[in-house]
Amino acid sequence: MQSISRILLVLAVLFTGACGTQKASTGTGAEAPITDTYWRLTELMGKPVSAAVAGKKEVYIRLRSNGNLESFAGCNGVGGRFEVKPGLKISFSNMMGTMMACDELAAENKLLEALRQADNYIHHGKVLLLNKGRKAPLARFEADYSK
Repeated sequence: MQSISRILLVLAVLFTGACGTQKASTGTGAEAPITDTYWRLTELMGKPVSAAVAGKKEVYIRLRSNGNLESFAGCNGVGGRFEVKPGLKISFSNMMGTMMACDELAAENKLLEALRQADNYIHHGKVLLLNKGRKAPLARFEADYSK
């Protein structure tokens, strides 16, 4: 009977240790909430997007907890609605923005198209990926807590 107790104790210690190792190994930093986080665009349609250049604002989205989308797309401010659904599904609607012309207008239009097409997302740590089906990500964002 005493040997069974020892075996159970050893198994309990091993199980507890394994759980701790699993939890520690998955972290890439704190998990950024999907809503009310400043998400800086880092990749669009498979191509890297550079940070703000010489006085220009960086491209970002912020998904407000009330369902509103706030964004700067490179040239214009953009707003609209979004809905997160079960199964990591997402949809964007009623998007509108200012209509200023600039050199970044083509990239801005690609971002708006990516938002319109996105139907699911992956959220891991400080990274948010917007996808359409099982294709490569349409857009990749990184959380920035300083904003």
